[in-house]
Amino acid sequence: MLEIKPSNVEFNEKEFDNFQKELGVSLPKDYKNFLEMNNGGTPKLNIVKLQSEEIRSFSITDFFGIGNAKIFDLKYQFEIYKERVPNGNLPICRVEGGSIVCLNIHNESINFWDHDTELIDENIYSANPLIKVASSFTDFLNVIKPYDHDEDLGDYKVEGVWIDPDFLKEINDDKD
Repeated sequence: MLEIKPSNVEFNEKEFDNFQKELGVSLPKDYKNFLEMNNGGTPKLNIVKLQSEEIRSFSITDFFGIGNAKIFDLKYQFEIYKERVPNGNLPICRVEGGSIVCLNIHNESINFWDHDTELIDENIYSANPLIKVASSFTDFLNVIKPYDHDEDLGDYKVEGVWIDPDFLKEINDDKD
């Protein structure tokens, strides 16, 4: 299993229960157990491989928790993304490049949301901006694998990098 450095902020059960009431659901037990143990946290270098033709893999940079600094706080991230991701999806972690992974609060599936496909063009929303990663949070943890940069990357080369302006603003606001 992947090693995760827990958050420095202790899990707050009351705050978590209040958040669930705001959402109007009970979040999955396996996800709550993860928060009780780590309250978010930073995983070691990792990779999640997908069956998608568009996006083949991603790497998680941090998990969100309860009562953490804004950029790492579950409730804050929910507020940031609730109008951007499909209804019923709770952002639970960020991946390299600023995209996020969501927990579907209705069926408990874990889905990747790529911010680059948020708008196909200025007026047309993507029909399905989510890529299913796992059927449950436990299954999701099992598909996260350690990654070694020394592995041969073949012909892979980074051609460019784009940072979501909202994400950049969050980072800059957190520094203040």
